[in-house]
Amino acid sequence: RKFSDAFGVPLPIVQGGMGGVAGPDLVAAVSNAGGLGILPIWHLPVEQAIADIERTRSLTEQPFAVNIRADLHQTELIEVASEAGISLFNLFWGDPTPSMPTIAAKGGQLIATVGDLKAAKTATDCGAIALIVQGIEAGGHVLGEIPRDDLLQEIADANLSPVLIAAGGLASPDDIIHVRSLGADAALGGTRFGVARESLAHEEYKRAIIAAGHASTVRTTCFDGMWPDAPHRVLRNSTYEMWDAAGQPAEGQRPGEGDAILAFPNGTKLPRYFVMTPGQGMTGEIEASAMYAGMGVGEIEAEQTAAEIVADLV
Repeated sequence: RKFSDAFGVPLPIVQGGMGGVAGPDLVAAVSNAGGLGILPIWHLPVEQAIADIERTRSLTEQPFAVNIRADLHQTELIEVASEAGISLFNLFWGDPTPSMPTIAAKGGQLIATVGDLKAAKTATDCGAIALIVQGIEAGGHVLGEIPRDDLLQEIADANLSPVLIAAGGLASPDDIIHVRSLGADAALGGTRFGVARESLAHEEYKRAIIAAGHASTVRTTCFDGMWPDAPHRVLRNSTYEMWDAAGQPAEGQRPGEGDAILAFPNGTKLPRYFVMTPGQGMTGEIEASAMYAGMGVGEIEAEQTAAEIVADLV
């Protein structure tokens, strides 16, 4: 009940704020199904962020959060999101303390993504009402280096006051039962929602997740174009294997570095090793691009609607 009481959300299911994957349709669908959707806006221009918030609100009357990078001190995004009616802010990748005065001044509440006990204590001290406890099993960008269960138990044992939301490789009902037994109040699904019908992920990306096995992912710094020194978990693919075979050379010395492998519908091209994941409407070498995925991929068997995924997890 701790999670439901804190957020007014009936089910202890959270959808990860996946940039390029979680758009208004997915976020609203999860919230309408009884979970908590998280809309990523950190990578968007202010005008687009406002438009995505308004679009999401037009699709649901239920609570949802927005996802913002802590290290970028995105106070303008916090302010405009607040003015658009947002009260829940998920900050990740760094110390949320500098952003907290802006959140608090607008009457907002902080959900902090943490990867170690120190970060959990820092977020709690600055006023977080919930912690997304992210283990190294998680897909996408992962700042911490501790396995999910070890981290969850360590933070739970510290008796911190915030709601604890486990994250990292969670894709099945058994996974959720397991993390709840370790002290989690709720569970966050990322990759599982990435294959939702409402997801913005390219269909080939979804098929790759569904076809993947338990050993198909790797935590790496391979796809760091525009976000250097940022570890992330992706599906192993031809770009990663080529880079790995070459000895994982630094930027400027990577094989195929100048290749344009993705293109937007307007013709804008993206190079190999770029941080962006393949979305709907993109063309090119989809398989060779950054396809973020967590270690629960082996349990994902089909594309479903977000409501069906929530129902299955519950």
